[in-house]
Amino acid sequence: MTHFDKYSILSDKQHGFRRGRSCETQLAGLVDDLTQILENRGHVDLCIMDFSKAFDVVPHRRLLMKLEHLGIRHNTNRWIEDFLSNRTQNVIIDGESSTSSPVFSGVPQGTVLGPLLFLVYINNLPDCVASDVRMFADDLILYRQINSHSDCDNLQKDINSLCNWETAWQMRFNKSKCFIMRMTHKKNIPNHEYSMGDSILQEVKHHPYLGVELSSDLTWSKHINQSVKQCQ
Repeated sequence: MTHFDKYSILSDKQHGFRRGRSCETQLAGLVDDLTQILENRGHVDLCIMDFSKAFDVVPHRRLLMKLEHLGIRHNTNRWIEDFLSNRTQNVIIDGESSTSSPVFSGVPQGTVLGPLLFLVYINNLPDCVASDVRMFADDLILYRQINSHSDCDNLQKDINSLCNWETAWQMRFNKSKCFIMRMTHKKNIPNHEYSMGDSILQEVKHHPYLGVELSSDLTWSKHINQSVKQCQ
Protein backbone atom coordinates (compact mmCIF):
# COMPACT_ATOMS: atom_id res chain seq x y z
CA MET A 1 0.00 0.00 0.00
CA THR A 2 2.94 2.35 0.70
CA HIS A 3 3.99 2.15 -2.97
CA PHE A 4 0.48 3.04 -4.14
CA ASP A 5 0.16 5.92 -1.66
CA LYS A 6 3.62 7.31 -2.43
CA TYR A 7 2.91 7.56 -6.15
CA SER A 8 -0.83 8.36 -5.82
CA ILE A 9 -1.67 5.34 -7.96
CA LEU A 10 -5.09 4.44 -6.59
CA SER A 11 -8.03 6.46 -7.89
CA ASP A 12 -9.21 9.33 -5.71
CA LYS A 13 -12.74 8.01 -6.38
CA GLN A 14 -12.05 4.92 -4.25
CA HIS A 15 -12.68 5.09 -0.49
CA GLY A 16 -12.67 1.39 0.40
CA PHE A 17 -9.80 -0.29 2.32
CA ARG A 18 -7.70 2.89 2.32
CA ARG A 19 -5.93 4.75 5.11
CA GLY A 20 -7.79 7.89 6.16
CA ARG A 21 -10.90 6.90 4.19
CA SER A 22 -14.05 5.13 5.29
CA CYS A 23 -17.78 4.73 4.76
CA GLU A 24 -18.14 8.11 6.45
CA THR A 25 -15.81 9.94 4.04
CA GLN A 26 -17.49 8.29 1.08
CA LEU A 27 -20.98 9.24 2.27
CA ALA A 28 -19.93 12.78 3.23
CA GLY A 29 -18.50 13.45 -0.24
CA LEU A 30 -21.49 11.98 -2.05
CA VAL A 31 -24.11 13.75 0.07
CA ASP A 32 -22.24 17.05 -0.25
CA ASP A 33 -22.28 16.76 -4.07
CA LEU A 34 -25.97 15.89 -4.12
CA THR A 35 -26.93 18.59 -1.61
CA GLN A 36 -25.25 21.31 -3.65
CA ILE A 37 -27.19 20.27 -6.75
CA LEU A 38 -30.56 20.06 -5.00
CA GLU A 39 -30.05 23.35 -3.12
CA ASN A 40 -29.65 25.02 -6.51
CA ARG A 41 -32.97 23.50 -7.61
CA GLY A 42 -31.14 20.96 -9.72
CA HIS A 43 -31.79 17.36 -10.67
CA VAL A 44 -29.34 14.47 -10.54
CA ASP A 45 -29.75 10.89 -11.74
CA LEU A 46 -27.84 8.17 -9.91
CA CYS A 47 -27.06 4.69 -11.17
CA ILE A 48 -26.43 2.45 -8.16
CA MET A 49 -24.40 -0.52 -9.41
CA ASP A 50 -23.53 -3.88 -7.91
CA PHE A 51 -20.81 -6.30 -8.97
CA SER A 52 -21.66 -9.98 -9.09
CA LYS A 53 -19.26 -12.06 -6.94
CA ALA A 54 -16.76 -9.22 -7.29
CA PHE A 55 -13.82 -10.62 -5.33
CA ASP A 56 -14.30 -14.15 -6.69
CA VAL A 57 -14.06 -13.49 -10.43
CA VAL A 58 -10.91 -11.35 -10.75
CA PRO A 59 -8.81 -13.11 -13.43
CA HIS A 60 -5.28 -13.69 -12.15
CA ARG A 61 -3.42 -13.16 -15.44
CA ARG A 62 -5.01 -9.77 -16.03
CA LEU A 63 -4.48 -8.72 -12.44
CA LEU A 64 -0.76 -9.52 -12.64
CA MET A 65 -0.57 -7.57 -15.90
CA LYS A 66 -2.14 -4.54 -14.22
CA LEU A 67 0.26 -4.81 -11.29
CA GLU A 68 3.23 -4.87 -13.65
CA HIS A 69 1.88 -1.81 -15.46
CA LEU A 70 1.69 -0.02 -12.08
CA GLY A 71 5.31 -0.80 -11.22
CA ILE A 72 4.87 -4.04 -9.26
CA ARG A 73 7.37 -6.14 -11.22
CA HIS A 74 9.98 -8.89 -11.00
CA ASN A 75 10.19 -10.71 -7.66
CA THR A 76 7.23 -8.89 -6.11
CA ASN A 77 5.00 -9.71 -9.06
CA ARG A 78 6.10 -13.35 -8.96
CA TRP A 79 5.48 -13.49 -5.20
CA ILE A 80 1.91 -12.26 -5.74
CA GLU A 81 1.49 -14.83 -8.51
CA ASP A 82 2.54 -17.54 -6.04
CA PHE A 83 0.12 -16.09 -3.47
CA LEU A 84 -2.75 -16.45 -5.96
CA SER A 85 -1.75 -19.79 -7.49
CA ASN A 86 -2.42 -23.40 -6.51
CA ARG A 87 -5.42 -22.61 -4.35
CA THR A 88 -8.30 -25.04 -3.97
CA GLN A 89 -11.78 -24.88 -2.53
CA ASN A 90 -14.22 -27.39 -1.09
CA VAL A 91 -17.53 -27.42 0.74
CA ILE A 92 -18.10 -29.05 4.14
CA ILE A 93 -21.66 -29.89 5.25
CA ASP A 94 -22.36 -31.82 8.45
CA GLY A 95 -18.74 -32.87 8.62
CA GLU A 96 -18.72 -34.27 5.07
CA SER A 97 -16.33 -32.61 2.60
CA SER A 98 -16.68 -32.35 -1.16
CA THR A 99 -13.80 -33.03 -3.53
CA SER A 100 -11.39 -30.09 -3.73
CA SER A 101 -11.50 -28.04 -6.92
CA PRO A 102 -8.77 -25.70 -8.24
CA VAL A 103 -9.38 -21.94 -8.09
CA PHE A 104 -8.39 -20.04 -11.23
CA SER A 105 -9.79 -16.61 -10.41
CA GLY A 106 -10.54 -14.32 -7.51
CA VAL A 107 -8.57 -12.66 -4.73
CA PRO A 108 -8.51 -14.42 -1.34
CA GLN A 109 -10.92 -12.81 1.10
CA GLY A 110 -9.98 -12.67 4.75
CA THR A 111 -6.41 -11.72 3.84
CA VAL A 112 -4.65 -8.36 4.11
CA LEU A 113 -3.53 -8.42 0.48
CA GLY A 114 -6.79 -9.57 -1.14
CA PRO A 115 -8.74 -6.28 -0.84
CA LEU A 116 -5.76 -4.26 -2.12
CA LEU A 117 -5.46 -6.50 -5.18
CA PHE A 118 -9.15 -5.97 -5.88
CA LEU A 119 -8.73 -2.18 -5.66
CA VAL A 120 -5.88 -2.40 -8.15
CA TYR A 121 -7.97 -4.44 -10.55
CA ILE A 122 -10.88 -1.98 -10.73
CA ASN A 123 -8.68 1.12 -10.40
CA ASN A 124 -9.05 2.21 -14.04
CA LEU A 125 -12.85 1.98 -14.01
CA PRO A 126 -13.46 5.73 -13.40
CA ASP A 127 -11.29 6.58 -16.42
CA CYS A 128 -13.90 5.29 -18.85
CA VAL A 129 -16.75 7.60 -17.79
CA ALA A 130 -17.37 11.36 -17.96
CA SER A 131 -20.02 11.42 -15.23
CA ASP A 132 -19.15 11.49 -11.53
CA VAL A 133 -18.40 8.14 -9.95
CA ARG A 134 -17.74 7.08 -6.36
CA MET A 135 -16.50 3.68 -5.25
CA PHE A 136 -16.28 1.96 -1.90
CA ALA A 137 -14.54 -1.34 -2.69
CA ASP A 138 -17.09 -3.04 -4.98
CA ASP A 139 -19.95 -0.59 -4.25
CA LEU A 140 -20.30 1.84 -7.13
CA ILE A 141 -22.46 4.91 -7.72
CA LEU A 142 -22.44 6.72 -11.07
CA TYR A 143 -24.25 10.07 -11.14
CA ARG A 144 -24.77 13.15 -13.29
CA GLN A 145 -26.58 16.45 -13.00
CA ILE A 146 -29.46 16.49 -15.48
CA ASN A 147 -30.30 19.76 -17.21
CA SER A 148 -31.65 18.33 -20.47
CA HIS A 149 -32.30 15.09 -22.31
CA SER A 150 -28.74 15.22 -23.66
CA ASP A 151 -27.46 14.79 -20.08
CA CYS A 152 -29.59 11.65 -19.80
CA ASP A 153 -28.08 10.42 -23.06
CA ASN A 154 -24.58 11.09 -21.74
CA LEU A 155 -25.29 9.19 -18.52
CA GLN A 156 -26.54 6.28 -20.62
CA LYS A 157 -23.31 6.43 -22.64
CA ASP A 158 -21.34 6.12 -19.42
CA ILE A 159 -23.44 3.14 -18.33
CA ASN A 160 -22.66 1.59 -21.73
CA SER A 161 -18.97 2.31 -21.18
CA LEU A 162 -19.07 0.48 -17.85
CA CYS A 163 -20.72 -2.48 -19.58
CA ASN A 164 -17.86 -2.45 -22.09
CA TRP A 165 -15.37 -2.26 -19.22
CA GLU A 166 -16.86 -5.30 -17.48
CA THR A 167 -16.63 -7.30 -20.70
CA ALA A 168 -13.05 -6.24 -21.41
CA TRP A 169 -11.89 -7.07 -17.88
CA GLN A 170 -14.05 -10.18 -17.33
CA MET A 171 -16.05 -8.75 -14.44
CA ARG A 172 -19.84 -8.82 -14.10
CA PHE A 173 -22.44 -6.39 -12.86
CA ASN A 174 -25.49 -7.95 -11.25
CA LYS A 175 -28.11 -6.22 -13.37
CA SER A 176 -30.94 -7.29 -11.07
CA LYS A 177 -29.27 -5.30 -8.28
CA CYS A 178 -28.49 -2.17 -10.31
CA PHE A 179 -30.98 0.68 -9.90
CA ILE A 180 -31.72 4.25 -10.96
CA MET A 181 -32.61 6.98 -8.48
CA ARG A 182 -33.71 10.45 -9.59
CA MET A 183 -32.97 13.12 -6.98
CA THR A 184 -34.72 16.46 -7.30
CA HIS A 185 -37.35 18.73 -5.80
CA LYS A 186 -38.66 19.62 -9.26
CA LYS A 187 -42.10 18.56 -10.46
CA ASN A 188 -41.27 18.15 -14.14
CA ILE A 189 -38.08 16.32 -15.05
CA PRO A 190 -36.86 14.29 -18.06
CA ASN A 191 -38.30 10.80 -17.68
CA HIS A 192 -35.47 8.88 -19.29
CA GLU A 193 -35.33 5.09 -19.21
CA TYR A 194 -31.84 3.73 -18.59
CA SER A 195 -30.60 0.27 -19.48
CA MET A 196 -27.67 -2.09 -19.10
CA GLY A 197 -27.45 -4.15 -22.23
CA ASP A 198 -30.95 -5.48 -22.86
CA SER A 199 -32.03 -4.97 -19.23
CA ILE A 200 -34.06 -1.89 -18.28
CA LEU A 201 -32.86 -0.52 -14.94
CA GLN A 202 -35.54 -0.27 -12.28
CA GLU A 203 -36.14 3.16 -10.73
CA VAL A 204 -36.28 3.32 -6.92
CA LYS A 205 -37.23 6.04 -4.43
CA HIS A 206 -35.14 4.60 -1.60
CA HIS A 207 -32.05 2.41 -1.50
CA PRO A 208 -29.65 1.26 1.24
CA TYR A 209 -26.08 2.42 0.74
CA LEU A 210 -23.18 1.90 3.16
CA GLY A 211 -25.45 1.64 6.17
CA VAL A 212 -27.81 4.52 5.40
CA GLU A 213 -31.05 4.75 3.46
CA LEU A 214 -30.72 7.10 0.49
CA SER A 215 -33.97 8.77 -0.56
CA SER A 216 -34.80 10.48 -3.83
CA ASP A 217 -35.61 13.75 -2.02
CA LEU A 218 -32.38 13.51 0.01
CA THR A 219 -34.22 13.55 3.32
CA TRP A 220 -33.49 11.10 6.10
CA SER A 221 -36.96 10.28 7.45
CA LYS A 222 -36.93 6.69 6.19
CA HIS A 223 -33.42 6.10 7.51
CA ILE A 224 -34.33 7.55 10.93
CA ASN A 225 -37.54 5.50 11.15
CA GLN A 226 -35.68 2.30 10.31
CA SER A 227 -32.98 3.08 12.88
CA VAL A 228 -35.64 3.68 15.56
CA LYS A 229 -37.33 0.35 14.76
CA GLN A 230 -34.02 -1.48 15.08
CA CYS A 231 -33.52 0.02 18.54
CA GLN A 232 -36.97 -0.98 19.84
